[in-house]
Amino acid sequence: MKRTMSLFFVVLVLLLTIMPVWAETEVPEEPVEFTLDITVDSEGGRYQVGFVNVEFKKDFLNEEYLPTTFDASIYAENGKVYIEFLPDSELFFKKVHLRIDRYNGYIYDRATGENIYVEVKKQQILAEHFSRYCFVD
Repeated sequence: MKRTMSLFFVVLVLLLTIMPVWAETEVPEEPVEFTLDITVDSEGGRYQVGFVNVEFKKDFLNEEYLPTTFDASIYAENGKVYIEFLPDSELFFKKVHLRIDRYNGYIYDRATGENIYVEVKKQQILAEHFSRYCFVD
């Protein structure tokens, strides 16, 4: 009896630990993209775009262009994950710091038109200007 209860308990624990993995294997139907409109003035600031923290230093750009608004989006294209800022920008006086957190999950691939599973490693990019940056595998 004791052995049967122990075996039942072990099987129950194993099932409960596997269930979250089953739930994560479903591909979301809606496109998974992270977007944010960022308006920055001469004071700079920090903004969170999905799993990326974007830090603007004080006086990072020529005063005549401030305040300015950037459209930031994170997406995939042909299996590679990118962060893109529109409009592209001139060279910054001070680099903009992009801190990319580890991300394991689905993201929309614009080339294939479907969500794909990606694994992004924790990394940092010091951007001298804005355009499109690919996350290193």
